[in-house]
Amino acid sequence: MKRVQLKDTAIPAQPSVASRAAHVKNNTDNKKNQHRSLKVPATRYGQHNDIREQNRVLTATNEDLQRQLEEMKGTVTELEQRCTDLHGENREIQKQLRDCHVLLVAENLDPVSGEKLGQTAQQKEEQRKEVMTVSQNLLTELKLFGETAQEHAGNLLEEQNIMRDLEKLQQERAFFTLDVEEMERALGEAERLLME
Repeated sequence: MKRVQLKDTAIPAQPSVASRAAHVKNNTDNKKNQHRSLKVPATRYGQHNDIREQNRVLTATNEDLQRQLEEMKGTVTELEQRCTDLHGENREIQKQLRDCHVLLVAENLDPVSGEKLGQTAQQKEEQRKEVMTVSQNLLTELKLFGETAQEHAGNLLEEQNIMRDLEKLQQERAFFTLDVEEMERALGEAERLLME
């Protein structure tokens, strides 16, 4: 099949039948060549290189995945061991807690303060009695103080009354002294008048 090449510089208004046939033939040849190039590789050597490269990448990826798998297996083993150890420690701690609880109950101990519960109750009772005794003593002293204060108040009133009486007596004495002096003057004048 021969290709027809057209070297027209101007585009004809109506293409000729021959040029249309040549154009259709060129398009058909091009499509056939495209199908052949897609189906058949250009060379076997290029195909081998592509397969080798893909194989190399897959091998490297497989090795990397194997390494990660081994690391994960090691991590899982470590975590399982730690979990087993923690379960053992937990059982030991639970046992110790039960033993401590049994001892606390048997000895009647307060878990917070560590004191015997009976002693604590006894100490509280002693403190309550001591507070009651002190408060009774204070009440007694207040009562005595009140009585003493009343006595002092009575004595104070009495003393105030005595002081008022004393002041009255002093005033009366002053008046009496004035009266005596006046009488003595009058008596002296009467004596002088009699003597004259």
